[in-house]
Order: sequence, then structure tokens, then C-alpha cells
Amino acid sequence: MEKDIIDTTIENLYRVADIQARWEQKGPLDGELKLQINGIDLNLLTEIKKELREYQLDQIERIHNEYDNLVIIAEHIFPKLKAHLRKIGIAYIETNGNLFIQNKQLFCFIDTQKKRFNKRKETNRAFTKTGLKVLFHFLQKKELVNKTQREIAQTTGVALGNIPQIINGLKKMGYLIPLNNKKYIWENRNELLEMWVNQYAIELKPKLFKNKYHIREDWQKINLNTETTAWGGEPAADILTLYTKENNINLIKNYRLIPDQNGELEVLEMFWNNIELNKTAPPLLIYADLIIEGGKRNIETAQKIYNEFIQPNI
Repeated sequence: MEKDIIDTTIENLYRVADIQARWEQKGPLDGELKLQINGIDLNLLTEIKKELREYQLDQIERIHNEYDNLVIIAEHIFPKLKAHLRKIGIAYIETNGNLFIQNKQLFCFIDTQKKRFNKRKETNRAFTKTGLKVLFHFLQKKELVNKTQREIAQTTGVALGNIPQIINGLKKMGYLIPLNNKKYIWENRNELLEMWVNQYAIELKPKLFKNKYHIREDWQKINLNTETTAWGGEPAADILTLYTKENNINLIKNYRLIPDQNGELEVLEMFWNNIELNKTAPPLLIYADLIIEGGKRNIETAQKIYNEFIQPNI
């Protein structure tokens, strides 16, 4: 994915603005981009995204504080986010040739190129609502992919017919490499994790929403039925999220919740089997909730969760 984005970007920089560019995969970030603009040579450290999202801005600003020659390269950046990046002085380039670069040597701003759409883009089943549920389990247990398709379906709770399509989607994107007729090895699982969080925020999480509630008592005193309900997000970080299989009537009756569109508690559908009866959602989901919510405190908490619980499985 990164190489495709870079190749298209370099081609369009030359086409749109006669800018010579060369990229090397090295350095502390995704790589180094060398540009020549009006006789000025620039070396920029690249952070490559398929599509920049608002929840990623805090992390990008932290990187920029450490590396002031940062440039964001993405297939598409929404106008609101581009305006924000310009305001805080972070360089960006879209694959269509739009760009913003400002430093002591030059100011370069192009915003004339329209977003390019693929007229017939095949849907990758790995990143549909169903595929994301399966990936949720694959990211936690990498060995699951080498179980039988029936076992995968039973573990993930999705229909058996979806499993080969999801696996083929991962193979097409280079995340799964066939070792033989029955076994696979994983590639670029950190990149896959980032894609999962991004697509979870866009494709799956909005469809899990059930309702918002006001809590009558301290959330820590609520005695959950952990077989069907678990805390998500991170209550300690003031993100009150409840994942549940219980219906509205049971939530009100069992936990004394009051339906309230402005309530502090967001309730989402639980899409996994909580067989270990944990009071909180799996660390991967808590990590995703914190990253999506954003903010310095949440990102710091997410990083701790990543280091302790997620990285060992990547």
C-alpha cells in the first residue's frame, strides 16, 4: 500500500508542478522524501496514510514536535484537516499532487487537483463490517488463521461462507502469505492494526451504536452480567462505553440506566463472546476506542495498552 501511494504521489508531483521527487524507505518514520522545488533541495520525513482521519491528528502533532521536517502523504485529506495542518505548519502531500510545504526557504501551496475516484473499485471483504469482526480476532490471536475455516467461523461468530472471502482479501493486500496449502504466515501486522482501527471507526463502530444513557450511580459500583456486557473505551480516561448483548429494557432494569441522548454513557452492541467473563472489553478494543477518541491523555493510555497487551501478539 505504501509503495503504491508513494509512486502515485511522485508521478503527480512531476505532472502537476514539475517537482522532482525521490523516496527512500529508511529513517525513524515511514521513509525519507527528497524534493527539488525552485532549485531548493528538501529532505522530508514521511508519515504515510491511506486517508487521514481527525483522531490521528494528536499523534501527528506529537511526531511533528519531534521532527519539524515531517510531511504527511495520503491518498486523500479532508479539506477541514488540510486547513488544520496548514494552520499548525505541518506539510502534507496528496497523491493527486495537492500539497502544502512552508519553511524558512519557501512557501508552496497547491489545492487545484480534484480527488480521483476509481469507477469500479472491488470491495475487499476483509474490511467490511463482517471482515472487521474476524480481523478483531486475528489481531489478538495470529495462530487462529491456521485453524479450519469452521473453527474460525465458530470463534468469530460469523457465517462460514464469509471466511474464505476474508482470507482472500487479506492475501490480495499482502497481509497473509501462503506457506503451503493449509498454512499462512502474517506480514505487516502493525500496518494491518492501523487499518483495522481506521476502518473500525468508519465502518463498524457506528453500526454497533444502540443508545446513550445517564448513569444514576457510580459506574464502578454497577454489577455487570459479564457474559453479555463489558466496559469498553477506558472509564478511567472518562470515556464511558458499554458493549452489551442485552436489550434496552434489561439495561434499564438491571443497571438502573436512564435513556438520555446527551447521557455520559454510550452503549454499543457486543460483537464477541466474552467467554472469560471479563468486566472490560479486550485490550485491542479499548486501544481502538482511545485512539479514535484522541487527546493527549487517551493516546498515552492507548500506548501503554499497546505496549503491554497488543504488541506481543503483533
